[in-house]
Amino acid sequence: MRYLKPASMSIVFACFCWLPSQAYERADNIRDTRDFAEAKRLEALGRNEEAARIFREIQRKRPNDADVLTALGDAYMNNYNDVANGATKAEKCFRRAIELDPELGRAYAKLAECCDARGDFKMGVKMATKALTVRKPDYEGLLERAGAYSNLKRDKEALADIEAFLKKAKKVDRDHLLLRATILENNKLYERALAEYRGLLKTKYEDQIVYREVACLQGMNKNEEAIKALNLLLAHNKQDDSGYLTRARLYEKLGKHKEAVADFSKVLQLQPSTTALKERAAAYEKMGRKDLAEKDRIEATRL
Repeated sequence: MRYLKPASMSIVFACFCWLPSQAYERADNIRDTRDFAEAKRLEALGRNEEAARIFREIQRKRPNDADVLTALGDAYMNNYNDVANGATKAEKCFRRAIELDPELGRAYAKLAECCDARGDFKMGVKMATKALTVRKPDYEGLLERAGAYSNLKRDKEALADIEAFLKKAKKVDRDHLLLRATILENNKLYERALAEYRGLLKTKYEDQIVYREVACLQGMNKNEEAIKALNLLLAHNKQDDSGYLTRARLYEKLGKHKEAVADFSKVLQLQPSTTALKERAAAYEKMGRKDLAEKDRIEATRL
């Protein structure tokens, strides 16, 4: 056996000291990657509290990782078991992520979502625009800015953004299509909005979307068709006082006072209402029943 010189021995010793350390670091990174993927899986299932626990553990080991902080903030924001504190904790994470990496578009997009959630839509536009213009842009900034513009009544800009987002999105969710439909309606593009709402109703019937369908039909002056949509809604839910009230008003527009009175009466059976009493009184007046109209007005003052 050949013996190594002392210098060679020291090099070998150094290598043996270094290799395990490197291996441990690599193992930690692999484990963190696996844990990160598991947290994202839990988040996709809506188990945000569990996801946040994993992200916190990764962040404890990698405190200066802006991506991990952004993921943690997202889990905080979507944890509906901690609504009171989740948004505050999330915003701190996003702001810290931006401090660490001012070019991380994802952090700006999520911060825009925080701003929109608390009603600060001007700041939402600013943060969303930043998300789109940094060196590492995030196209979800288009989605957040569309929502902010819509709330600011900047409907044309909102429509341009939501259309651009949907072209880029790898996965289009129901909420994205609902936002586009709402923006189309706000732009008075009723036919396109109506087609969108009806497409959504085919995949899942929801009362609130039926009301949007009805609003579009009213905007197009298709009141008879709107009544048919309400007929279907009330067949699904015979206790929906808002449905009866909306249909009663449509009947009044069409001069069908007897049908309107029947629906106003149904509203009053389900829920006492001064509005319904006053509107029924007006319908009675048009029918020549001043006695019943006066009775309803007196009753309205008592409620």
